[in-house]
Amino acid sequence: MSKKNTVHSELTRIRPLHTLPKTIASEVLLGHLKQIFILHDGHSYQLRITKLGKLILTK
Repeated sequence: MSKKNTVHSELTRIRPLHTLPKTIASEVLLGHLKQIFILHDGHSYQLRITKLGKLILTK
């Protein structure tokens, strides 16, 4: 079993599946881009992938 599936299995034992937060792959949000801007409550946030492959969200 993969680590992702193991984590999902552990979470579903703690909480019912319908109460878990929605999960979206970063590839779905970013596509082939290295950064996107997200508008929230009238503010713009930058979500970007660093050189080391980490995600950073800044205002």
